Amino acid sequence: MLGQTGLINMPDARLEEDGEFRLGVSNVDPYSALWSSVTVFPRLELSARYTTIDNVPAFESGERFGDYRDKAFDAKLLLFRERTYLPQLTLGVQDFHGTRLFPAEFAVLSKRIGALDLTLGYGRDRIDGGFGGVRYRPDWSGNLGFVAEYDANDYSRDHEAILSGAAGRAAGATYALEYRYGWFGSQISWQQGDVGINAYVSIPLMEREYIPKIDEPAPVPASALPQVELEDWRVDGRYAASLESGLKREGFRNLQVVLHGRTVSASVTHPRISSVRRAITRAARILVQEGPFDLESVCVTYIENDLPVATYRFRDVPLLREYLAGTAPWERLEPETEIVYADVAPAAVARDVPGEPDGTDDADSVAVIDQSGGRYDQDEFSFNPLALHFLFNITRTDPGRAFHYDVFSLLSYRKHVAEGLFFSAAGRVQLYEDVSDAAVESDSELPHVRSDIAEYKQGGRLRLDSLLLNKYLDLPGRVSGRLSAGYYEEMYAGVGGQFLYSSRDGDWAVDLMMDGLRQREPGDNFAFRDYSVLTTLLSGHYRWPEYGLTGTVRIGQFLARDDGIRYEMKRRFGSGVEIGAWYTITNAHDETGPGSPGEPYRDKGVFVSIPLSSMLTTDTREIARLSLSPWMRDVGQMVVPPDDLYRLTERGVITDDGGPLPRN
Repeated sequence: MLGQTGLINMPDARLEEDGEFRLGVSNVDPYSALWSSVTVFPRLELSARYTTIDNVPAFESGERFGDYRDKAFDAKLLLFRERTYLPQLTLGVQDFHGTRLFPAEFAVLSKRIGALDLTLGYGRDRIDGGFGGVRYRPDWSGNLGFVAEYDANDYSRDHEAILSGAAGRAAGATYALEYRYGWFGSQISWQQGDVGINAYVSIPLMEREYIPKIDEPAPVPASALPQVELEDWRVDGRYAASLESGLKREGFRNLQVVLHGRTVSASVTHPRISSVRRAITRAARILVQEGPFDLESVCVTYIENDLPVATYRFRDVPLLREYLAGTAPWERLEPETEIVYADVAPAAVARDVPGEPDGTDDADSVAVIDQSGGRYDQDEFSFNPLALHFLFNITRTDPGRAFHYDVFSLLSYRKHVAEGLFFSAAGRVQLYEDVSDAAVESDSELPHVRSDIAEYKQGGRLRLDSLLLNKYLDLPGRVSGRLSAGYYEEMYAGVGGQFLYSSRDGDWAVDLMMDGLRQREPGDNFAFRDYSVLTTLLSGHYRWPEYGLTGTVRIGQFLARDDGIRYEMKRRFGSGVEIGAWYTITNAHDETGPGSPGEPYRDKGVFVSIPLSSMLTTDTREIARLSLSPWMRDVGQMVVPPDDLYRLTERGVITDDGGPLPRN
């Protein structure tokens, strides 16, 4: 009922498979909850829930603000996996952060014997002493299961237990019937006359794609021209023209193709394909089917915003042909494929391929296609008909509405003006929102850099979201840069930039981001408030590809002119979904609630990034993002950057997405 894997009200020692995400609702008098859980690592499960306590007022005042609501976070750590004669051992904690209305710590054992899964554990705090139970799922029951447990929760110690009626519940036997089909699961329980329900969907985040790409265009067939040797290919212009036509029909832009010896090197960009690996492999397929048949290696560099992102080097073209034809597995091709951060032009990439004969020089390089640099056709319109923002606890003086929503449509435009120079704009149409209902004066002791967000929802239905010029710089030594000017987001405008250095393999990077900002006036698209700030953040990033982990540390000055450090950690699953968290410590002693003297508030939260391509029949680069923070405070806040160069670089070198290169 809490969201943790378990029996009914008690935990067991089981965890779902790595990357399993569950979202559910439960109700058992006097509690109802919206909950989620995810196995972030094979041995670690994290859970969160938002609980309503019936009959308990939200605040002690003469005015009725509804029932009391509470946020809680749980964790389970698997210590020892089950063996033939040994049970599985897991340690866990419930409600370990925040108000801690439902705290508990426990150790629990589970052991399967045939169709029975037996559990025995011991807890303290809310789980008071020993507990246990059994899950019975025989083959003849199909999708049904039967659960019985001894509930050891001490309900009398719950928040306002007498008022809610929880004090009348005693520890004891609880029984349940559960049903699971595919991604859906449910449970109906009975305990001393009280009936409880729990229902959820379970999504395997390690699964690469949930829906086949049936609406993706079929691969471009090879031209009618026969493949010939390299020397004949060089002198007959029809072959280069056919190669260019094939790349364009697949949607590639900003093309540059160079022949150097028996290596073909290309740089490409694609406006729609979400995966850099998919785009590069698709380009490689066209290069080998339209190029000379006696090539020895293929290099493809992916370009984004006129910046090189990553280079894939396929050093065995005959083996690459077999892989693309489906006759060779990825395990054979992988040792002959190198993926590096791209920092050189395609011609130089071609000259640097290991195994190239000595004695080659620049005279051997032939530019087959050169559309790089300058303006090219990249006018992009995008329309998001339904965008959603959710906010918790905007101000302490808005007690009746802990949860708020903002629903709008967003129209975006982007144009390539010149080499490395892009113009972008975005406008929103407000559909529904109740954030402005919380537009009471913020009690924050800091400059109101975020806590006045409700005022920005009170303007007209049509609003300017952003209006920007971005200049991207490809500098020597694996350094890239971005210079920006304009309206960054709905609350801030300014000028600034970012400079990034990435390692050759992309596993670590350092960047400096500086922005001179001025706060925009609510309700006026072009007016400003009398508040300005220079934010400066030095960030270090490190990736652990084998685990799909990325850690980031940011040090510097934040929006409220507070100095401090922000820690971020995220994991990327096979589907491309990212789940992470952040925690910030600054010198701003925000003692307004929920902060207190001696224990100031620290900005923290969790975030989720979901690529929509995994759930559609066609590819797209659109991403749904959700972040949750306990309070909308002003400490440790950052502006929404026009573009993040590290995200751009990281996207190009990610290889841990749960599967081999696609043969598309």
